[in-house]
Amino acid sequence: NDPENQFHTIAEAPHQVYGPRDNLFLPNLLETAGNNKLFIFGKGENRICFTHVDNYCHGLCIAERVIGEGKNVAAGKFYIVTDGVTHPKGEQYLIFWEILDEAIIAMGFKPLASKPHLPLWLLFGLAYICEALQWITGTTFKLNYFNVLVLTMHRWFDIQNAQRDLGFEPIIGFKEGWADTIDWFKGNWLPKFHKGGGLKGLSSGTQDKIDIQKKSL
Repeated sequence: NDPENQFHTIAEAPHQVYGPRDNLFLPNLLETAGNNKLFIFGKGENRICFTHVDNYCHGLCIAERVIGEGKNVAAGKFYIVTDGVTHPKGEQYLIFWEILDEAIIAMGFKPLASKPHLPLWLLFGLAYICEALQWITGTTFKLNYFNVLVLTMHRWFDIQNAQRDLGFEPIIGFKEGWADTIDWFKGNWLPKFHKGGGLKGLSSGTQDKIDIQKKSL
């Protein structure tokens, strides 16, 4: 941000982006669940917030317009945009494992709620072992310290700053966006799913995305 030279910027980020054609978030979790190797981590009560991809794009468009109109109240600031109060129960968060289980059940996989929870001491221990094996063998494992941490911690944000300064409001409510996402995965991801994956490697969609990015470097 450089006001003296009339150069203004806004930094904006989503949290846990989801939506149709997602190649990163849901595919890896659904693949693990489809191979019956996914269990609820810890108590399964952690709160997080989601951002539909359309809401993120909407937020970026609004930020560009605010800068273009010369509204310097937002210049040089950082904003988080999410699905806001359209999350369940009118709060700005959801219970992660409950919502994930909705997608898993919709795919016809065994519900997470019907299986035992994995204690954190066991998960972190296994995560360290997987990281050691990855360092030794070069094999990528889905289970690592970072993933255990983010799948068990509370992580949600209040979007009131983006609402006040940018005029941001979600254009896709969570209920609508999540249902649309599940329908897309049932129609496009599920027919291509083949058992055999699990704790090793990334989903094919994620790996394809990484390979494309590597080729562009």
